Amino acid sequence: MAGGRLTIYKLENAEVACQARVLGATNDALTGRFEVCRRTIDNWIATIPEFSKAVRQGREVADESVVSALFARATGMEQKMTRVFCHRGQPVTADYTVHLPPDVRACIFWLRNRRPEEWRESRPVVAEAKDEPNWVSELEAASERVRLEAVAERAARSAAEGPALPVLPVLGEAERALRSAAERLHVHL
Repeated sequence: MAGGRLTIYKLENAEVACQARVLGATNDALTGRFEVCRRTIDNWIATIPEFSKAVRQGREVADESVVSALFARATGMEQKMTRVFCHRGQPVTADYTVHLPPDVRACIFWLRNRRPEEWRESRPVVAEAKDEPNWVSELEAASERVRLEAVAERAARSAAEGPALPVLPVLGEAERALRSAAERLHVHL
């Protein structure tokens, strides 16, 4: 005789589970949603094909969303923004686009997972041949080029649009992250 209370599976549980997983819920979170124990969720996944498929599909949608966001951060993106100003006592909105340069940490995370042999943190130190490129130097140079392009673009946009739009400060976060990675790799820049 099996222990525990009986659980009643409802047909709508599959759709609820799929939507919860799309929003990032884990199997543990589903236990609270359905007011059952973790073993019950695991049993439903193992024995009810439509529930298993819904959980898997929801997880895949959420994972693809995160992959897309990470890729956008790693490669740079444009983001539309709106700023509200008060002009002569009336609210005025200004729409503008901000170019976000590639994020070095997102690049490193992506590469460490996609090319672990080349980018893992504890990679054995090997003397570079004269013909081989210095990846850290290339990454640093690329980061600096992107930063300078972003500064030039912001300056040009600011000059063209006037002082109404905010000029974002230039952050050295990419450079700090790159230098930190170089120190961990024992590379002298």
